[in-house]
Amino acid sequence: MYNRKYYSFERNNYYYGKLLTSKDFENEQGYMNDKRRLVNRTLHGFGIVYGMDVTAADDSSVILQSGMALDASGREIVVPRIQVLKLSTVEGYSSLKTETACLGIAYAEEDTDPVYAVMDTDADGDGRRYNRKRESFRLFLKDRRDCLRSERSEDQYLASSVLYQDEDLCITQYLPTFLTPDTAVRTRTEIRKLSHTPCVLSFSCQVSADGLTPSGVRVGADNLNLEYGGVSVIEQVFRPEDYVFGGEDITVRFHGIRIDKSGAAETAQDVQMKIAPVEETVLEHVRRTGYQGTLDVDLDRKYDEKLWIAQIRLIRSENHSMIDRVERPPFGQYVSSTEQLMTLELLHEYLIPEALGAAGEQTLVTGGSAPAREPSARERRADSSGVFEMSLGGGGEVGRAYFSDEIMHGLGSGPVYVEIGVEYISRDPATRSDKESIILGDGGIFAADDPTDGKVLELDRAVKILPDRGTFIVGVRPRTKLGRIGLRIRWYAFKPEDLEQRVYSQREQKGCIMVQPDTVVLPPKGSVHISPVFINMPEETLTYTLLDPEGGKIDNNGMYTAPAQEGVYEIKIEALGNPEIFTHAFVIVSQKKADE
Repeated sequence: MYNRKYYSFERNNYYYGKLLTSKDFENEQGYMNDKRRLVNRTLHGFGIVYGMDVTAADDSSVILQSGMALDASGREIVVPRIQVLKLSTVEGYSSLKTETACLGIAYAEEDTDPVYAVMDTDADGDGRRYNRKRESFRLFLKDRRDCLRSERSEDQYLASSVLYQDEDLCITQYLPTFLTPDTAVRTRTEIRKLSHTPCVLSFSCQVSADGLTPSGVRVGADNLNLEYGGVSVIEQVFRPEDYVFGGEDITVRFHGIRIDKSGAAETAQDVQMKIAPVEETVLEHVRRTGYQGTLDVDLDRKYDEKLWIAQIRLIRSENHSMIDRVERPPFGQYVSSTEQLMTLELLHEYLIPEALGAAGEQTLVTGGSAPAREPSARERRADSSGVFEMSLGGGGEVGRAYFSDEIMHGLGSGPVYVEIGVEYISRDPATRSDKESIILGDGGIFAADDPTDGKVLELDRAVKILPDRGTFIVGVRPRTKLGRIGLRIRWYAFKPEDLEQRVYSQREQKGCIMVQPDTVVLPPKGSVHISPVFINMPEETLTYTLLDPEGGKIDNNGMYTAPAQEGVYEIKIEALGNPEIFTHAFVIVSQKKADE
């Protein structure tokens, strides 16, 4: 049953009195198997269908869970029960040369149930034949660097190119091969650590393309401290200009590639990738191109029938190897079932992108749900707004800074743009009704307009954005004496996809330290204990640094003593063992503010 050429199909034609031989029954089996395997290949693809998880049992053994997979020839590979495998007994173990190996599985058959063949002249010397053929599998190990990823259908829509590779790391660029109107293009740069050698990595390159905006943007990450096998990803969003559709392919250039490893700088050659503008929707393009192909060529071509079901990190010595950890399949070889797709469609009704739903929003659907459609690029832009009261108490003094509480903008973590304005309510003498106006920027420009039936507030204003926490703080400083007054602040926030260049870890969220609250008010010569909280990391020794030498004193335990001089002072708090992890705290030294 190793036939790859499943056509043209012929089946037995039975009639009364037909003489049947072993060849007829073999043809019967071949016809049914070949039909089923052709459907498996063309309709389902290849990869793990169910189960087959691999976990470490001890330093030298792994556990293979039961499960099922389809190989590239459409044959079913079934692991009927859980198995414990000692790596040294698996085929290919003795040939391993590196610290990263892949565990593979392949279809196999074996003869079982030997019987005595009375009339078979071609039987073995003892007259025996095997009565059954058992469909089974074989396992093997191979160095990761020697394993090849099998071509898959999605490769014609998503391209990849290696920007840089050495013994320590591999940097791969991923890019869609086409773009459509009303969509944005997200590029993904993957940085993977390949060795145990500790180093701090920085990467940068320029991305430019005629017809995409922004062009000439820097993509990079600084001071990455990846562990062996760790992966970090950089994403950047671009939008196509309208004139590119109907024209030639867009050439995306990755140039000025620079890699710093613990202070040693290296460069790499420029890389170019192509994107084809198409004047149709994503679904229409995939449907139109997904059915193209030549069946006889595709079925007869050479391909690898092995499946890679796990990646194993090893700690190797001269005479022995130990399992460091077992990871998921290196090439993501899975088969998506119809049941999974239906589950995803169901979940999309309940789990929606934050940009498309507001908290508290209610929708009435009658006569069934509305037809689903892909949101346009404009609809995907997240924005929000709000208003709050900011009291200046009995102050409002010239040149003194006043700060709001921390305000959540509701757009999630990451960079956002926030604009603030002061609301004024004036009385319209003609209608005897209140009229609202909002002034953004310098209100003194509108003083002659007099929208408030009084005095326009002349304020310096600023916004401090906290991307990791999804919040912001508003600060104002009067330029004229205001006295006891309250401000009504209107704010607008939006998160354009152009700002969504993000660096994150695929394995786990990066650890950080946080001070809550990060702004403390003290009287002159007052004291407070700064108590940071450790997020996604174990507690460790911290160092405290006052950025203003006249800003008071702070000891190694975080006990801060304010100076006699009023002002706003900043404290930098960083992890002693990992200076890349740090945060800031602010102390407002003010006798009047502390008395309020």
